[in-house]
Amino acid sequence: MFGTLLVFVGCLSTQVSNLDGFDQISMNRVVPFPSDEELRKRAFEIVLIDRESPAIDDFPLRDPRRGLRRKLRELATRSGAIVVKRAGAGFGGLDEDSMDESVASADYVLSSRFETYQDGALWEPPFKFVWQTPEEVAGREGTCVHRAEVELEIEVIEAGAENRLRETYSLKHQAEQKTKDLDESCPMQQIDRESLFDTAMDEALSCLRVPLERLLAPRGHVMAHRVARDDDRHLYQISLGRAQGMEVGAKIDIRREQHASTPTGKAWRTERVISSGVVTDQIAEQHAWAAVDPAKASEEILKGDVVRPVLSEGLLSSLSGPDCAKILEQR
Repeated sequence: MFGTLLVFVGCLSTQVSNLDGFDQISMNRVVPFPSDEELRKRAFEIVLIDRESPAIDDFPLRDPRRGLRRKLRELATRSGAIVVKRAGAGFGGLDEDSMDESVASADYVLSSRFETYQDGALWEPPFKFVWQTPEEVAGREGTCVHRAEVELEIEVIEAGAENRLRETYSLKHQAEQKTKDLDESCPMQQIDRESLFDTAMDEALSCLRVPLERLLAPRGHVMAHRVARDDDRHLYQISLGRAQGMEVGAKIDIRREQHASTPTGKAWRTERVISSGVVTDQIAEQHAWAAVDPAKASEEILKGDVVRPVLSEGLLSSLSGPDCAKILEQR
């Protein structure tokens, strides 16, 4: 899920022949130490909510809205999140009347709406050489250029007693299809129109993949520390395993969580990276051992520190398809 590296990353080896050859090292603990519930919870929970599109007729959007929810659910699930039941019975958005317990208990809300949903066609006459007369090309097929344009607004909201808007993404894209036709009105079958809109949505949402994976990647903790007796190699047990997509060579960040409060007394948390490492071949379903060099950490690594997988540069650079710099705008 998060990419693999070569067997060695710097001096950090992914091969561990025998954990018994590593001595257990006592660790200082972070304060406040994560609760049992926080230690058990490795995946973020999200809720999907529709919002109305005032400038667009509601009826033509009923099926596209269902398709958008399905695509966002797939994106969030691939990112490692758990999608809980949809909140609210209608399209009221995040006003209090549409909130229910599933929102309050979730970590994030993905709120979406269509800003643009339109299509059109342009008929281009058949190609004519300069020496040909209009009569010579009359009756030949021209080219129909069909375009489907979508513009989406996706809000990422931190759920809780006070819902805080974290990010707003605007995605604007169009898909194009060319066909030969004698009819200058360029008629199009409904199934082809729906397929063209679906392509536009798929390509636009592909640009949301990396931002969502960065936000919703599984979240574990440092649980133990061992050091090899012979070569001073350091291993840290993390509470992320195969179930969370860990594999040999996966990169991880170790983060220090900071607790703060706003002037109104609202609690909030931030994370900063203090070290990084690579997952070894000692992987279980719900935990793994990662090779980390504590000498390169900006601070002492503590039991209870947050662990998050990171995207490899290969994944970031291998995304092909539409130009996301033109499609995605972060407001």
